[in-house]
Amino acid sequence: MSLLKALASMKTKSSNMPLPLMSKQPLCLSLVFTSIKMLERKFHPLTSSLALWGNVVLIRNRYDRTLPALIVKPKNREDIAAVLEYAKTKQIGVAIRTGGHQYCGASSATAPNIQLDLSKTFQGPDDRTLLRKRGLLRTSVSWPLKEFSAYLRKHRIFVPHGQCIAVHLGGHVQTGGYGQLGRSFGLFGDHVTEIEIVDHEGTPRTISRHNDPELFYSILGGSPGNFGVVTHCTIKVYRDEDYEGSTGMKCVYPYSPQKLQDILDIVVKMSDEVDADGRPAELPRNYDVCVSVLSSGNSFSALFPGRSKTLRDIYNGDDKLPNIDPNLPVYPRVIIVWAQWVKLSPTDTFDRTTWFDKLSLGCYPGVSMNYMDLKPQDMSLMTSNWWVMDTVREYPWPYVKSTRMSDKKNLRDSGWSKWISNRIDEVVKPENNGLFICAQIQPFGGAQSMTRLNANNGTAYSWRESTICCTLDCFYKPESEGKAREWFKKNEEEVCGPKGIFSTKDMRPLWGSFGEYNFSKVWNAYHEDEKKYKLLREQRKKHDPNGVFTPNTFCVPRAD
Repeated sequence: MSLLKALASMKTKSSNMPLPLMSKQPLCLSLVFTSIKMLERKFHPLTSSLALWGNVVLIRNRYDRTLPALIVKPKNREDIAAVLEYAKTKQIGVAIRTGGHQYCGASSATAPNIQLDLSKTFQGPDDRTLLRKRGLLRTSVSWPLKEFSAYLRKHRIFVPHGQCIAVHLGGHVQTGGYGQLGRSFGLFGDHVTEIEIVDHEGTPRTISRHNDPELFYSILGGSPGNFGVVTHCTIKVYRDEDYEGSTGMKCVYPYSPQKLQDILDIVVKMSDEVDADGRPAELPRNYDVCVSVLSSGNSFSALFPGRSKTLRDIYNGDDKLPNIDPNLPVYPRVIIVWAQWVKLSPTDTFDRTTWFDKLSLGCYPGVSMNYMDLKPQDMSLMTSNWWVMDTVREYPWPYVKSTRMSDKKNLRDSGWSKWISNRIDEVVKPENNGLFICAQIQPFGGAQSMTRLNANNGTAYSWRESTICCTLDCFYKPESEGKAREWFKKNEEEVCGPKGIFSTKDMRPLWGSFGEYNFSKVWNAYHEDEKKYKLLREQRKKHDPNGVFTPNTFCVPRAD
């Protein structure tokens, strides 16, 4: 949409009528700004009317967090500096988005604030440099995980990262970068050595633990997008040849609540650090495991490319299994287990009977991957292919969300695996209830977990002592929203607190934020203590003195 057309469609200030075009969508500009004066010429005619149409937007979309006045797609750092200077002059906030999803809308804003979209800004030949022998990669924040992981595979290197292909590196690094290698290698953000930003004055800076440890700490896990515009980072990477002998499997099972509970009973023992018979036994760093549950009509083809027909053939003619919604792609309700063992040293030996054989029991042959032979695999193959989901969204519906972490080391005694299996079954059970689950459960804890051991490494990522992370996304058709919210409400009443079945306190990762949008009201669900929170507030005041990086309420507030 051109600026002239947008302006032509706007009503005058004397009109009491809504602005139909502007109240439905923000104006997206993709321009090269050479100076603040040029930026003023481009924006001023529109922003002079923001008082009118901005109010229309806020009234019409009172609960909408993603309607900025403008979406600006800069071409370079100079553009970013011009936008920040303009925002400072107009006393508005700038939300920063690199791509993917942010559940609370923290990467967007409502008018008159604007959004800076970096999803395509830094994708040139100079925006990625690999020093393979040194184990370092300089990369921009504009790459999506799908492209980033393919690049790693091409060069036979790997680093921990998540599985959502559309997530870009900017938000990923600032919220941790949780993923399949969490126990064996830690978080994506743990591997950052330098961060390149454009600060509130429009000045490019390179930040490290050495030259500005408090800002480095704050950017990595403190309050994403609120200390500066992150453009690039340098990370430590690992080489396949240094981890030869590693293996993994990806298994799919027919869904039943009992099968889910059986699998989670095993996972809980791993998390609680006991053996199969319940005797104390540290879980070696080598192991990572993740469990997912999907209702029918799911994106199975994105999880097991090329194997969809096999699954359909298995289900064909068996009326006990289908649970197929005729309005969605024909993939049945399933349980999926990702499991991995990393050969960290030449003396490490893999015993499949300890956990892998127990986890793979009852999985579908012909669809499940590598569970029979457990052949050694390149780490870059598993991280770039097996552990990612090649789709942007599981279901084409809205959803209610929760992501929490547990502080319990005795979940096997609390009855949580049975409780969560029953809660999931209430959504998944075979009836046309208009609800669809996407659940993911993964242990991150244990004495040898690198997520835990990387605490105090100069980053602000919270809840390093947590044991298991559990995400429950309940998608719903419009007519079933009430049922979804009632289901969510019951979960909230029972899941955490002094008598909580999952955790004694409310512990949430920033990447999985949900619920209350005013961060100051729920800060202690995202950060451990007031000392840390106070430091982050002081850093916010120092590096955002004019409020340019304060586009919404879901951020650590600046100190008074």
